[in-house]
Amino acid sequence: MSDKISTKYIKANPRLCKACDICITACPKQVIGKVGFLWHKHIIIKNAENCNGCKKCIGMCPHGVFSEINQAI
Repeated sequence: MSDKISTKYIKANPRLCKACDICITACPKQVIGKVGFLWHKHIIIKNAENCNGCKKCIGMCPHGVFSEINQAI
């Protein structure tokens, strides 16, 4: 997915991001990066194809930025 806010497993709401960067260090696959424009300091999905659905970002984010995408089986 190339929308910069989701992978196959998770989606992000950058508006909730407080730029604490906990999710960036928690992600074992370097899926999450950050935007560094002047007044925009929030996360972005950089490497969506690397996401394996571990959901560490969901568990670590204190601001509720990430949520699970329900997978139909």
